[in-house]
Amino acid sequence: MDLQKEAQRIVDAAVADGSENSVQFCAFRDGECIVDVWAGWQDFERTRGIDRHTLFPIYSTSKGIPATALNRLIEQGAVSADTPVREIWPEFAVNGKETTRLLHFLNHTSGLHQRFPEQTSYEFVANWESMLHVIENSAPDWIPGTRTRYQSLTYGWVTAEMIRRLTGKTFRDYVKRELFEPAGINDLIFGMTDETERRAAEFRLAPGEPKSHSISICDPLDDLMRQPCIRRAALPGFNGFASAHALAQFYDEILKERYFSRAMLIDATTLRRPEKEPLKKKNWDCFGNGYALSGSVRDIGEVFGHGGYGGSDALADRSKHLTVGFTAGILGPHPCKEKLYRLVGFTQREGWEE
Repeated sequence: MDLQKEAQRIVDAAVADGSENSVQFCAFRDGECIVDVWAGWQDFERTRGIDRHTLFPIYSTSKGIPATALNRLIEQGAVSADTPVREIWPEFAVNGKETTRLLHFLNHTSGLHQRFPEQTSYEFVANWESMLHVIENSAPDWIPGTRTRYQSLTYGWVTAEMIRRLTGKTFRDYVKRELFEPAGINDLIFGMTDETERRAAEFRLAPGEPKSHSISICDPLDDLMRQPCIRRAALPGFNGFASAHALAQFYDEILKERYFSRAMLIDATTLRRPEKEPLKKKNWDCFGNGYALSGSVRDIGEVFGHGGYGGSDALADRSKHLTVGFTAGILGPHPCKEKLYRLVGFTQREGWEE
């Protein structure tokens, strides 16, 4: 079967039947791009078509980038997963957070809040120092390292601040120079500019998808990502923009050992979970060093990566040397995604999307 031709047929059909307005899909196997397709429109008036370089909001799919940066720094000896955060970021270690280790950030066991009542304006959320002050002065909901709770937004601030303090570079500068530029990845963006905004696709919730609400202005998430100050900030827990090709290539570079060794990858994709209860299929409780893990109990971690609100994905299968990237302009279910994954031999697992 011609994989490229069949994948193009699938995405064209999804746009034609209205389940997608714009969609990209890309897959790499053994370092080679085997499928790279796109279809649809940059706007909902359907006046401008998308291409390989069109950028989509990827929400929590962003989390794999700070995870990769920190695993690189761990292998380089700059830090250990067991390093107490207080040694790198002393202002954080107050109000019950004194025993927090870097691992607790990476495997979502820090006990930190997901949202904060201080997040009353978009400008406040986008202000790095303001949010750090809130996080530094907060108290965890339990002793760090004793329970898992997915850190949907907070993860980005705490991991990126560790990167900044370890390297002396902002998160955006570090990942651009150390991860993206050496691999020739140009369509994975933290902090939109006038130029990248011209390549960004419009997005909206799928009909019938409920809007989430909380104590924070960060919800609904689709409204959050429409704000210029949020789009132009670098908040790697949730606000990256990317193409499917860039996402698939990024994880292919991980498999090719560009950023760290195979041994480090095995360590980073080893389940680290304090709970003794059995794993739940659709629960966000399976993490290694920053990556969400999937698979059976026997092979948990063979499939790793991250998905995001609305359906974006950046995933890899270690045993098959296979990576996939998926982006779309409608936030919601994507009937075509399972067909595309099955086509390239990627076993789709439940529980990826935030």
